[in-house]
Amino acid sequence: MIRQWDNADLEFLRHVPVLKKNKRKKSGKNYLDIVTAFDIESTRLKDIEQAFMYIWQMQIGPDLTITGRTWDEYFSLLDRIGKILPDDTWLVIYVHNLAYEFTFLKGWYAFTADEVFCPDPRKVLKCEMYGKFEYRCSYFLTNMSLARFLDKYGVENQKTTLDYSVTRYPWSHLSPTELEYCVNDVKGLVQALMKMLETDGDDISTVPLTSTGYVRRDIRKAMQLYNHTQMFNMQPDVDVYCLLREAFRGGDTLSNRWRTDEIIEDVKSVDIVSSYPASMLMNRFPMSRFYRENVEDFQQLLDGGSRALLFRVTFVNIHTDMFEGHLYLSRDKCRDVYRPTYANGRVVRADLLDTTLTDVDFRIVSRRYKWDRMVITELWSAKYRMLPHMFRDTIKQYYRVKTELKGINPDDDQYFYYMNNKAKLNSLYGMSCEDPARDLIEYVGHEFIQKEVRLEEQLKEHARSAFTSYSWGVWTTAWSRMRLADGIDVVTHNGEEPMNFIYSDTDSIKYVGDADFTEYNEGVEKAATLWGAAAADRNGEMHFMGVYEPEPEYGEGDRFKTLGAKKYVMEDPAGFLHITIAGVNKKRGAQELGSIENFEEGFIFRKAGGTESLFNDDVHLDLKIDGHDLPIRDNVVIRDSTYTLGLAAEYRAILNGIATIKYSDEDIDGLFKVKR
Repeated sequence: MIRQWDNADLEFLRHVPVLKKNKRKKSGKNYLDIVTAFDIESTRLKDIEQAFMYIWQMQIGPDLTITGRTWDEYFSLLDRIGKILPDDTWLVIYVHNLAYEFTFLKGWYAFTADEVFCPDPRKVLKCEMYGKFEYRCSYFLTNMSLARFLDKYGVENQKTTLDYSVTRYPWSHLSPTELEYCVNDVKGLVQALMKMLETDGDDISTVPLTSTGYVRRDIRKAMQLYNHTQMFNMQPDVDVYCLLREAFRGGDTLSNRWRTDEIIEDVKSVDIVSSYPASMLMNRFPMSRFYRENVEDFQQLLDGGSRALLFRVTFVNIHTDMFEGHLYLSRDKCRDVYRPTYANGRVVRADLLDTTLTDVDFRIVSRRYKWDRMVITELWSAKYRMLPHMFRDTIKQYYRVKTELKGINPDDDQYFYYMNNKAKLNSLYGMSCEDPARDLIEYVGHEFIQKEVRLEEQLKEHARSAFTSYSWGVWTTAWSRMRLADGIDVVTHNGEEPMNFIYSDTDSIKYVGDADFTEYNEGVEKAATLWGAAAADRNGEMHFMGVYEPEPEYGEGDRFKTLGAKKYVMEDPAGFLHITIAGVNKKRGAQELGSIENFEEGFIFRKAGGTESLFNDDVHLDLKIDGHDLPIRDNVVIRDSTYTLGLAAEYRAILNGIATIKYSDEDIDGLFKVKR
């Protein structure tokens, strides 16, 4: 039922059970055992680029929806609820993308530093008000848009659409359709959260704050059996931590510079099955403290293979072969670079560069580059071992359940169990690579300020309760990049056909020509069987982590074009477009693009270009509109944005320069740009 703020019956809250705080936790609280959600809708005044709320809605439990039109009305409601809540008891209020609502709230409520928790500036994970209300961000919890979250859990009240171009005021009449849009956001959110809690056996007092929190909880419990002293000893000190940060990289996303900015026929695509979990189960990791080594012993340690190596290195006259398409070294991870050539942020050549590598990265670099001289300036090593068996057993459990329930009907009661284990499997990497000494942000006087803390103190504090090592995250991505490099070698026939490689993105490769992954996959299947990285589905068919599987939507008749990392389009034989462009809506972007021929530099996505946020702080405006008072305080304006397709200047220079290479009279397969 929907009630206005001033006539909602709240007496039932007196009979809602209270979840008693965990006395072992310093920050333990008593919570009212009910799921609540809050949301606002706002309008943008284009002439002054300010925004204001015109309606708010609050869902308390599954049945009561309360609406109001002003902040005074909302705070009056909180006052009523606060008087009903038992002493020393908090009401948790979920907000999907709390950072947005927080920007408005802080214009009306003076938050103190200890009431706001934000991992990054403007990204508010949790905040408190009046010593009674704890707002939590459900976007951090679910890691998905509200529409996707509601759809995933199949709730009754799904997200609808609203024309945001219409200017609405707190006194504007709202149609039933408009009101339905507002109400569905909070009703659907509560419905989905309740299903989520039930599936995981959680309540308000136990549910994590973030999506990775589920995995962190499971791994922490499993690792209770691991030797705490040994774990403490393998935590990095300041020197090693700095090297780990320098060496850390994510997925290897790039396009072959020779095949960029052209339409390519019959492009195929393959994916690695559960790439990051596969690395965690089947590869070795640093499992001891890192010790400084003599740099002269580098090759001996590398050849021995029993030590994980972490080192700073300087390359002199480093370069790739003329036709190498997989440029591995990232400009962002290189220092003191002299006379370089880059392609889309990757190093083609340099007279001199300095970088930090693991032994895994070095083996990939050795495949792709040559150099005149290499100087190791600092070298550290740790014992190579498999990850603790209790850690790996948890991963196996996630994969087993996910595989057993693969293809299950969404209407089946086990469907949510399948989705949760799939989400946990995908969250393992995020948990493993969390920075143990990330910046600490405080909210002080309407500003997000980085807290000054000595790095050594942060690392020591983290080490006391650590149950994983940051180096595990560094090596997880390195091993997965090695798997990707192996796959690129397969499609290029170990470099003999470099033009076959088109594009890679973390765990997928797009290519042309013939590529036979049979031998590679057979080797992976043997390792997966040995280390338990395999599971059977409901039909008894085995599925193996780490193998390459074809993407069925790519193949004969498909046309593909890329303009660099995270910018590509595929057109199937029926003319249907699949686009991937960071910041552009896939569905609307494909409609707006029209055809693959339009995928050119300078094309502007106007309808699918997404939105941009303009934060207005310390605002105190009192307007008079149509005889009504309209107070405007701190707010955030969300406005349509455009996206213009383009190439980085350095990339364009290289592509233009191809025409001057003296191969234009020769028929070199794949070098179409030479013929322009």
